[in-house]
Amino acid sequence: MADELRLVFIIIGALVLGALLLHGLWTVRKNSGQPRHRYYDEQQPDSTEKADGFDDFGVGQVRVVKKGNAAEKPSAAKSVAKTEPLKRPEPQKAVAEVQTELAFDEPKEPELNFSALSEDELQQPAFEAPAEQDEPAPAAEEPAEVLILYVLLPESKDMKGPDLLSALLTLGFKYGEMDIFHRHLDSAGSGAVLFSLANMFNPGTFDLENIEKLSTRGVSLFMTLPGPGEPLQNFNLMHNAAKKLAEEFGGQVLDGQRSVLTVQTVRHYVDKIREFQRQRLIHG
Repeated sequence: MADELRLVFIIIGALVLGALLLHGLWTVRKNSGQPRHRYYDEQQPDSTEKADGFDDFGVGQVRVVKKGNAAEKPSAAKSVAKTEPLKRPEPQKAVAEVQTELAFDEPKEPELNFSALSEDELQQPAFEAPAEQDEPAPAAEEPAEVLILYVLLPESKDMKGPDLLSALLTLGFKYGEMDIFHRHLDSAGSGAVLFSLANMFNPGTFDLENIEKLSTRGVSLFMTLPGPGEPLQNFNLMHNAAKKLAEEFGGQVLDGQRSVLTVQTVRHYVDKIREFQRQRLIHG
């Protein structure tokens, strides 16, 4: 099959080449009888032929030019001159008119627009002298740090109200403000509050009149800095009270993040108290 297609293509190519050759020969023969230049005049005599009235040296007879023939030439020139000259496009007057109408106004100073402001704001002075005020009374010093410890019992155990009250009284706590227990500077229950103890669960307080009905699984002890006395001693008292309650009721002492209190956590509390004291000395 491939050989047959090749043979067909060869035959077609030969025919095309032959046709091109014949067409070229026919074109050459056709153009041989035509003038060599499109401006060539067939009727023009051969250059070798002698012109009438000229000798072998190209000198002709003397001719007399009449005035009529001379007058014809200027007329031809006049006719050529009479031809209308090319009209040049007139310049557009509209552009010139527009340019003449343009006027340069004198520069004006920019005007400020105050329409967005109310009359009260416009009349209000830019700066006002601060009104004289009485010096406020110094506010009570707020606690900057709160140290918290928790005593939490397992789910199978709880603290009964009477037992808890007996243990707290033994540790020197006294029932007082906010319906919670406080450890005062004096173990007899007088003086400033060193730290306090609240119910870990709702409502967070203790009802002393119904203490027999109380049952809770945990209590929270907290102290504030700055406080009365020596902060490190106050923290040791609170830590010892938490450990004794945990031993009494079979619970665990937790830190402020409610994780088991470790020796490292206790050192962290101590470092925090010392840093607080140092910053207080620096800032007065």
